[in-house]
Amino acid sequence: MLFQTLFASASVRGTRPFRIWRRGTFWALATLGFAFTLRMTEWPCWQNPEYRLGNEWLLATHDAYHWVAGAEGFGLAAGHPMAEMLRLITKIAHSCPAVVAFWFPAILASLMACIVFAWVWAFGSMEAGFAAGLLTTLAPGFLGRTLLGYYDTDLVTLFFPMLMSLAPACWTMRYMLLPQMILRRLIISSGFTTARRLLPQPDKDGKTHPGHLGNPLRPHWVALLSLSGILSWWTQEWHSVFPYLIRYNIALFVFMGLVMAQRGRRALLMLGALAYALPALTGPAGLVCGLFLAWAGSKNGGTLRLILRRPAIPALLWLGTAVLFIQGEILTAIINHVNAYLKHAGDVKSTGAGTSLAYPSVAQSIIEVQDLGFTAILAYFHPWMEAAALGLAGFCIVVVRRPGALFLLPLAVLGLLSTKFGGRMVMFGTPVVAIGLTLPIYWLLQRLLRAEQGGAGVGALTSAILIALLAAPLVNIISDMSQGPMINRRHAEALTRARSITPEDGMLWLWWDWGYAAHHFARRATIADGARHAGPSLYLPAAVFATDNTRFARQLICYTANAGNQPGNVFEGMDSHAAQELMDRLRSPETALLETNRRQFIVVSFEMLRLGFWISNFGNWNFISRQGEGGALSIVPQALAYQLNSGAVQLEGGAGAVYASSISVFEETGVTRRNYVQEWFDANPDADLETQRDFFGETTKRAFFL
Repeated sequence: MLFQTLFASASVRGTRPFRIWRRGTFWALATLGFAFTLRMTEWPCWQNPEYRLGNEWLLATHDAYHWVAGAEGFGLAAGHPMAEMLRLITKIAHSCPAVVAFWFPAILASLMACIVFAWVWAFGSMEAGFAAGLLTTLAPGFLGRTLLGYYDTDLVTLFFPMLMSLAPACWTMRYMLLPQMILRRLIISSGFTTARRLLPQPDKDGKTHPGHLGNPLRPHWVALLSLSGILSWWTQEWHSVFPYLIRYNIALFVFMGLVMAQRGRRALLMLGALAYALPALTGPAGLVCGLFLAWAGSKNGGTLRLILRRPAIPALLWLGTAVLFIQGEILTAIINHVNAYLKHAGDVKSTGAGTSLAYPSVAQSIIEVQDLGFTAILAYFHPWMEAAALGLAGFCIVVVRRPGALFLLPLAVLGLLSTKFGGRMVMFGTPVVAIGLTLPIYWLLQRLLRAEQGGAGVGALTSAILIALLAAPLVNIISDMSQGPMINRRHAEALTRARSITPEDGMLWLWWDWGYAAHHFARRATIADGARHAGPSLYLPAAVFATDNTRFARQLICYTANAGNQPGNVFEGMDSHAAQELMDRLRSPETALLETNRRQFIVVSFEMLRLGFWISNFGNWNFISRQGEGGALSIVPQALAYQLNSGAVQLEGGAGAVYASSISVFEETGVTRRNYVQEWFDANPDADLETQRDFFGETTKRAFFL
């Protein structure tokens, strides 16, 4: 195993440990190199002048611009580890944040292949880990979130859980009993005997029984567990998912220490688990526990070890750990995060004084949060669903033979919860499937070929078979999955110009999807962005963009500006009736025009048209009925011809003409608009009802064209 080799090299003279590590380094670098090379097959897809603005490539995800702006010292992301990492790499590379954000996903995703390689090496075969690493980094569910230009937290929300759990998994596999041993114990025991074996009492003389599994408090192990705990504690600065994963790891330590401990060693194992638990919950202060445990596990720590093994000591330490475990309103936070991924029709927000309002829920419109069917989940693990299903089944075998794999169980659960929490979660299951495919095949070949444990040839054969059979479909889809930038060049150029033509305290009203991009290109505050796209921050800009009443849009913008440009202040203290009454009052032509001394600017782009249904649905929200009404919007893919004089539109392949209600033609020189309905009524002011019906009859189906 990986860490067994580490300790062997530290304590045994000779060249064998060195050769093992040299071989492991070779395979790790090979995994890294191949993963990066394969991912760079996406690069030709970016050879388009429209994908660049000046010297930088436009990025592929909205959130990437959040971290880029933070690395540049602008916005809420300034000081966040994702932004700081980008800033430091930019400084080292003598580049700019947007350029580094474009390339770095391919690098970190390749490092993800290395960490999966290390897991499979820890489970028994470094050569087989080569295939597991490649299958993980190329799996559609992970690949789709880490392509070029996808600098986002998805890069670390999978990498860190795998890294921080590796040493604890190896420690438990080294010192805990296997499940089949537990089962055998239960079969041959019964009644009081079973209870006595599972809950042994310490010997009267207090002597330790190290047994064949060795000393779990060896300083090397305590150091690794403590470092893993510190890493786990630090990851909480990166993403909100890590506090939950940390608590799962600690709970798993307790479960394994109570159920899977060798007879007479439960106290030692529970003490060893504290080397991870306390630093993970308290940070550097928890390292004090690690120092005492390392001393107790050393050759000169026999006396301290006897003291710590007294039942009251581990019990008191774990009682204090339990208090730390549930502090910080963790249960409330879990419920709030789960609710954020559930698809509610409305988003209820408190407005103060015991009142609340239901706003439209943005989760319904975000693609990555939309639910997947089970068969769709399998396709994200591997294009061949049969291979994905075998990987999930194989992971169950891995858990039985390598209990350390239980540390990966939350990732498997999150991946399968894509059926309820949305497609973004599917990437968590990709290493689980890759490991479930690799190790069972390795063990099967090992038995068929009667090879020794850890046979290099069998591992290499396993990788060769898996890559030959399963890697080709993954490589072929890389270019197909490349989606290009999330913002077009003209939009980005317009936002860049906004930096010079708007005052520094100006507020940009644009759809929240491009709020982060505006932070980077325009360096201006926005009414909404990727972190503020719920409740009033969603409704207010949607109402402005969805209305056909320009006066109402102006009134709403001025009203919000006078509320400090804080959407949350607009409806403060209002219930549903008061909020709806406010909107009706602002729509009324009898309401006096509002004035504001705050500079406000509206930014629109054609990219918003594809979101037209959702923007109109959110913008037409009724606070009393708690419903919205989205307008139908279709993009005509075929060529068309139109006549501005008559409004006739001929679609390619169409049987006849469609008469438009209005046509708006956007050209470089300006905009040409014709409203045929209004023009007809202006020309026929005395038309009777029958004539009007003829105009709007079935033979003249009318639509709006842009």
